This record gives sequence, structure tokens and C-alpha cells, in this order.
Amino acid sequence: MKGVKKASIVVGAVAAFAGSAQAASIPAGPYVGIVGGYEITTLKYSASSGASSTEVDSLALKGLRAGAILGWGAWGNDIYGALEVNGAMSFADGDVSTNGDKLNLESKETYGASLLFGHRVVPGALLYGRVGLQRMKATASSGGASDNEWFNGIRAGVGGMWALSDVVTFRLEYTHGFYESEKSNVGGSTVKLDPRENIFQAGFTVGF
Repeated sequence: MKGVKKASIVVGAVAAFAGSAQAASIPAGPYVGIVGGYEITTLKYSASSGASSTEVDSLALKGLRAGAILGWGAWGNDIYGALEVNGAMSFADGDVSTNGDKLNLESKETYGASLLFGHRVVPGALLYGRVGLQRMKATASSGGASDNEWFNGIRAGVGGMWALSDVVTFRLEYTHGFYESEKSNVGGSTVKLDPRENIFQAGFTVGF
């Protein structure tokens, strides 16, 4: 339900902006772009060392993120479709105490590909949904020891874009990532992480 509310907020904001979108059209063809925003990644986390164990239901990693996208889009009447690849750096982190030690968790780089499908709501703006595959790196560190793990998953979301000119487009979106759980060994403890990723971001694309 929380994800639905967040998605509704983004759709509402996009619809409000769409009313003032200019007559410029969102271009078809290849494009590049930059995006930035805020990430809240929640973790189901558990750690064990010998006979002792610690479990946390919802540790939140929070921080800024920035990335780039490369895509190709096409129009069919009022329907827009695009294939995108993306890469980003995340600066989200959080701390938890496990077995008497402080454990730091960080979300790092991520990359993936997704399909985007949208519908034109006014001549210069559209609402869209996306779904794709994503790969994310996370780091767990404690007492000078650290371990990196890659997580594979699915990222889906909603958003909107509107044309600032016949070449430049602005976008705003919310996405949620579902990742497989992974285990790491940090400082003598076995750590199991099960991440769920929430991203609010905005950006610009330039067609060519």
C-alpha cells in the first residue's frame, strides 16, 4: 500500500505539470539523459555468529543518488514505448548493532535495463510505467572488515515526462526494486540481506 501511495503522488504531480506543458513534442529516436534523486532502501537483515543471532525487520538506508540513461523511443498514435539502459551511483547508508559490534550497510552502484510504456495526456506530456531488470551492489562493513554483494532483481515504477523543446525532455518518477536475498561474511558474522529499494528521481533527456 505504501508503494501505491508513493506512485499516486508522482502521477498526481505529473498530471498537474502536464496542464501547463507547451506545444513542443516528446521526440522519438535515440536519447541520453541524466537523473538524480533520493533513495530509501529497506532491508530485512539478519546476522549470526556462533550461537548468537540478530534480526532487523526494516533497516532503512537513505541517501542521494545520481546516474545516466541511454534509450530509444518510438510513437504509435498517442502511445509511446522506449527501451532504456541505466547506470547510477547511490550514497544511501545505515547502521545497525549486531553481536555487540556496529555494522554499516551501504548501497553502491547499480545498472540495468527496462521497458517504458506511456500515453500522451496533452500534446507535450505523457504518463508512463516501466518494468525491467536491475543489478545493485551493496557493502557491509564492521570492525575494519567489509564485504561486497551484488543483488539481482526487478525494478518497476511510474512517472511522467514533458517536452521543454523538440529535443529536451524533463521527467519525474518513482520506482520500486525487488531483489533476491544474499549472504555475506563480515568480521566473523554471517549477514543475510534482503533489500527493497524506493527511488524518487527527476532528470533531463536530450534526443539526437
